[in-house]
Amino acid sequence: MRRMLGVLLILVLGLSVVASGCISGSSSSGSGTATQNSKGITLVIVTRHDATIQYLTKELFLKSKIAKEYHITNLKFIGVPESLWPEYIKKGADVGWGGGPTLFDDMYKMGYLAPITDQKVLGLIGKQIPKTLAGMPMIREENGKVYWIAAALSSFGFTVNKQVLEKQKLPFPHKWEDIATYKWARDPPMYGIADPTRSTSNTRIYQIILQAFGWDKGWRIMTIIAANSKVYEASDAVRDAVINGEIAAGNTIDFYGYTAMKQNPNCVYVIPQGESIINGDPIALLKYSKHPEAAQAFIYWVLTEGQAVWMSPDVNRLPINAGIFNQTITQDEAKVLFNGKYAGETFGKARPALLKAYKLAITSKGIPFNDNEALKTVNALQYYFKATLIDVNGPLHQTWMAIVNAYKSGKITQQQFEKLKEELTAPIQFKDPLTGKMVTFTEEYAAKINNKIATDAGFQSQLMQEWRNAAQAKYNKVMEDLKKMEGS
Repeated sequence: MRRMLGVLLILVLGLSVVASGCISGSSSSGSGTATQNSKGITLVIVTRHDATIQYLTKELFLKSKIAKEYHITNLKFIGVPESLWPEYIKKGADVGWGGGPTLFDDMYKMGYLAPITDQKVLGLIGKQIPKTLAGMPMIREENGKVYWIAAALSSFGFTVNKQVLEKQKLPFPHKWEDIATYKWARDPPMYGIADPTRSTSNTRIYQIILQAFGWDKGWRIMTIIAANSKVYEASDAVRDAVINGEIAAGNTIDFYGYTAMKQNPNCVYVIPQGESIINGDPIALLKYSKHPEAAQAFIYWVLTEGQAVWMSPDVNRLPINAGIFNQTITQDEAKVLFNGKYAGETFGKARPALLKAYKLAITSKGIPFNDNEALKTVNALQYYFKATLIDVNGPLHQTWMAIVNAYKSGKITQQQFEKLKEELTAPIQFKDPLTGKMVTFTEEYAAKINNKIATDAGFQSQLMQEWRNAAQAKYNKVMEDLKKMEGS
């Protein structure tokens, strides 16, 4: 399977640098910075892309004319979580690639991105690379300078295992609210979500739900989804659980859905109609790059002929540059991407399913998503979701199942069920560490604490404990109210 392939590629080819290692092009330098030795330039790339993408990129890029022109003889990938990106950027990494716009906007706000200056790269914008797509920004431009450019496209939805769905007698979901219903209440849970502090794709899904339904209703929907869910640490674990039949469906970014469909024909990826968006997955020049010219040459390659990497059946990403579908597959590309097949054919002919998925994604009806508004509350959203819906998911799930079972067995009326559901999904009240006053988690409050909760570890820890305690108390209170209703 793909995960095993990734592990083998790392072990055999040594593509990624472990988090504790140095990122020097020469192990003897001891400086922890990218270097150029007599054999050429080693570009250091901090990434969230997996080992398969790293391997295919290295294989194709180092054979390219651009690599030879700029004397780039090696690519060294640093695959680490977002929290460690600043450490490696300050050590001299050259390029940041993959992980979603939220991560790159965070790096931009912290001053870790450098503006693109290469005219060949900038010349792609508005031509081969759209400035916006389906209403979403494909570049981050501030004061006339471009700080990141989308290198791939992503949509967000859920992947469904139809066989497990039928076995569990679950209704097929078409929209987010279809999951937020008692019909999806199962023990053990049959839906999967990931911790937003560990998954940028799940973070984006939660932001989409909030903007699609509004702050109050959005949190109520997410509370029931979480109550119906098994929690996974990372988004790829959700995907694998759907593929393996552990759960019937789960939150996924599009290419995880396409991978699931390839590995298990019972799986299908669903874009919630009118309740999703198209994202650009960025690439950027990093502030302390030792080789900015070579780094931007690599960025240009990724945005042009390097789009071929997304065409691999082991990757299944949607390209930002649609021209790749009309390009003819070279012998090298056929060997690296398709086990020697399709040389001389176009990528569109070789990958008709991916071309169809691309057309569907860019024409799907989405929501008018405001990226700037999402940025104002992203950190607060992640930690509040984790504290109230992830960390105390057990009590939430148990309380919800007790309510649903009581309703199904006739122990409570529909009116009582709706009252308990309203109480379960109501916003918690908690003591604000800054003022000592009792408050609720409004959008305004989230915006007010957004920066502080990401930068002040003491404040973050104190507030998250307040949230956990308040959420636990709410779930206990709802359970007590249910028992009173059953006894009446």
